[in-house]
Amino acid sequence: MKNPYILILLIFISCAQKAQEKEETVIKAQDAVTASTDAPKEIAPKGFKECINAIEIKSIPLIEATNFDSFIDEDDHRNVDDNALKLEKIYPEFNKEGYHYRAVNCYRLELSKRFYSVVVTILKGDNEMESVLINYDLNGALIDSKVVSYDEIAEGQSRIESKIEEKKLTINNIFWIDEKKVETTSFLVKANGKIKAVSQEEILIDRVIQQLNLDKQKIKEEFVVSKVQPHNPNETIVVIPEVAGEDDEHLFELNSYIVLVDNTTQKITHTYFESAKTNGWVSDAIILSEISIDTAPYIVTQDTRAFGIRVFYYSMSQPNPYSNKTISLFIKSGETLKEVLHYDVENYGGEWDTQCTGESSSVKNTFIMSEEKNNGYFDIIVKSKITQSKTYIDEKGECDEESKITSETKVLQYNGTRYVKSST
Repeated sequence: MKNPYILILLIFISCAQKAQEKEETVIKAQDAVTASTDAPKEIAPKGFKECINAIEIKSIPLIEATNFDSFIDEDDHRNVDDNALKLEKIYPEFNKEGYHYRAVNCYRLELSKRFYSVVVTILKGDNEMESVLINYDLNGALIDSKVVSYDEIAEGQSRIESKIEEKKLTINNIFWIDEKKVETTSFLVKANGKIKAVSQEEILIDRVIQQLNLDKQKIKEEFVVSKVQPHNPNETIVVIPEVAGEDDEHLFELNSYIVLVDNTTQKITHTYFESAKTNGWVSDAIILSEISIDTAPYIVTQDTRAFGIRVFYYSMSQPNPYSNKTISLFIKSGETLKEVLHYDVENYGGEWDTQCTGESSSVKNTFIMSEEKNNGYFDIIVKSKITQSKTYIDEKGECDEESKITSETKVLQYNGTRYVKSST
């Protein structure tokens, strides 16, 4: 008769245990919910494209001057997927123990449709912070990077601030030692995403091309020249040769743009244009080899200083060697430049049998500003050194040379429009 009671007792104990287990399961689940609420949120792993598409886009041009004041509270920090952005490739110590690197913010810039650009702010320990511009190809591979802002908590403080434009970075390195000092460097963001350091001269020339509204593909880059005026450091002469028609290595014609630029504003103040039909900037059998700027003191009036553009040509013909160098003088006239002289500086020509026998003539001209005036402009004295040479086979069968040197003096006078040879 005891068996039924034992069975009932076993059933009761079993049910009680299940109820207790159920209650413990519920309590543990609630604890887990509470724990997950209190725990810091972690970024779920993302692919590069998903990460990029989630980043805020800012417009350009933009001043990047992120510093410690930008992150007063912890809430100012943003979640950044350092794995998707491959930050460890830029900062090898990023995940190493003891370095305490953290990415605290990021945003995108649309510098090109050929690559992605992201600016990421990195805390390097407790006392340093920097933002880095990173360019990625469309598949997420790193192309290039450059630090565009920096701040530190230190006695001898230094900072970096930058202006980011579509194709250019202007980075200011700021130092405080005894007084504030700023060093400016410039970089071009190239079409392939590479970031290349450029000189102020290159930036100035690029601005000139933009203002002239010229197609960069039509510029003959090897002949582009610039030079700061020695008597006016805030003014630069720039020569931009533009290809007119077809362009071959030695067969081409060039339109000439000659401008003066204000170095502070980088704006063109005076312009001269002449087409290839009349300026002589043609390369064919006679090769146009060099264009240069001459800033010698050509004082044409009491308060007017001219500058020169020299162009050098030569022939590759061995039987008939030839070379020529010309100079054109320009002065300011309102908002334009006026050509007041075009003249040969050097002239050489000859004919020989390519072995020994032949003749050649060379003329080299030197310009001297006179004190005499015509139509308000000082005369220009031209002193010419003329060399006549002859090569021949002498009695011993050896090649010998005879030269005769003479000199001439001419005077160039201003006729109200330009300098011409004096009739007297």
